[in-house]
Amino acid sequence: MEAQAFIQLVADHAKKSYLNHRLFPSIIIAQAILESGWGKKVPVDPATGTSSYNLFGIKGTGPAGSVTIESKEVENGKTVTRTSQFRAYENYQQSMEDHTQFLRKPAYKNVLAATTPAQAAQALEEAGYATDPAYAEKLTRLIQTYNLSQYDQVASEEPQAFPPWKLELGNRALQEGLLTSPEWLNKLDEPMPVWAVLAVALRLLDKQREKP
Repeated sequence: MEAQAFIQLVADHAKKSYLNHRLFPSIIIAQAILESGWGKKVPVDPATGTSSYNLFGIKGTGPAGSVTIESKEVENGKTVTRTSQFRAYENYQQSMEDHTQFLRKPAYKNVLAATTPAQAAQALEEAGYATDPAYAEKLTRLIQTYNLSQYDQVASEEPQAFPPWKLELGNRALQEGLLTSPEWLNKLDEPMPVWAVLAVALRLLDKQREKP
């Protein structure tokens, strides 16, 4: 698959993820490129030759089971070979949808709270998405090299589920620990005005920090 065709394959889904979960499309595309080698290094069952359709290197068991292969990991600063199980899917669409759900785990709350792709890349590295100590740097380089930020700009033109100031408030609440799950970003107006409670809590927190 040509580079642009691969980017477009992931971009269509990535833009939807931005609207629904505030994941930067450029980050999703860069991860797919890096983890799958442009789709050429997707884990394949060594016994049957069946593709796992796993674009993001997520380990475990997926909708179509798992594929066990050797993979490179960085441990104590050294690259080693380990045998690991990777999730298998029926198609690429399943892989992309699962990746979105995977990043909604509390461990990745700073990825969703990031205000720039560079921050999101760093948050992924710090959360342990990959063992590569240069993971964030590689993602950022891919974004720059292939101008993937253009897909973030397209996404920003779409209507938002709630005003930007509420999104900013929710993201800060995540960073401060007042919200423990990114799920709450989609519930700022239910079952009660959660944003109002958060606004008061953050204001009290600021006042407390102002005290000598």
